[in-house]
Amino acid sequence: MSFYDNLQGVIFDFNGTLFFDTPKHEQAWREYAMRLCGREISEEEFSRYIHGRTNAEILKYFVGNEISPEEISRHSEDKEALYRELCLADKASFHPARGAEEFLNELKARGIPMAVATSSGKTNSDFYMEHFCLNRWFDETTFVYNDGSFRSKPHPDIYLQAAKAIGVAPSGCTVFEDMPSGIESAKSAGAGRIIAVASSLSREFLADFDGVDDVIGDYTEMSSR
Repeated sequence: MSFYDNLQGVIFDFNGTLFFDTPKHEQAWREYAMRLCGREISEEEFSRYIHGRTNAEILKYFVGNEISPEEISRHSEDKEALYRELCLADKASFHPARGAEEFLNELKARGIPMAVATSSGKTNSDFYMEHFCLNRWFDETTFVYNDGSFRSKPHPDIYLQAAKAIGVAPSGCTVFEDMPSGIESAKSAGAGRIIAVASSLSREFLADFDGVDDVIGDYTEMSSR
C-alpha cells in the first residue's frame, strides 16, 4: 500500500520539521538567556521547557510569572530578531528540509489538503512565508501559528485548529513532528498517524516515543513509503 492511499489530510509542524532550524533557535536562546539572566541553558531545559513552547512560556520559565505582557512582547521580538539574523547569515542552511518541496508539490498535485501547525508567532511566520515562498502550498488560513488565542503544545489545540482549517477530522490527518511536545499535542488531538522527523533527535528515541508510527530523516524518504 502506498503512503498516499486513503490519505485525507497532512499537517506539518514547521521548525525542525519543514525547516531544520533547531540549532538556530538554540543558539538564539542561549545568547538571549545569557543576556537576560546571565546563565547557560542545559540540554534538559531545552527539551522540557523550550522546544515546542511559546515564547511567553519560555520567558516565564526564565524570568518568572511576574513578567508583564509588555515585557514578554519586547523580549520575544528581540530574541526572534536575533534568530532571524542567524538564519539569514547562514545561507547554506537557510532552505526547506531536503525533499520537502518535492513532497509538498506531490501532495498538492494529488489534491490532498495540507496545513502547518507551528508554535512560531506571526513575525516569524511571515518571515518563512516570504523567504520560502510558502504561498505555493499554504495561505493565511492553513498556516496556523501561535497568535495567543489557544494553548500551546503539548495541548492539542493547535492541531485541532489546523485540522479544522483543512476540513479533515483529526483522525484522518497524518502529522509530521520533530519534538516530544508536538508529538504529544498531535496524539492528544487524535491524529490518525504521526510521523516523526529526526532532524535533531535520534531515530531510536523517536521510534520508541509513544504515538509515533514512523520516523524519517528527511522527505526524500517519503518516495519509498
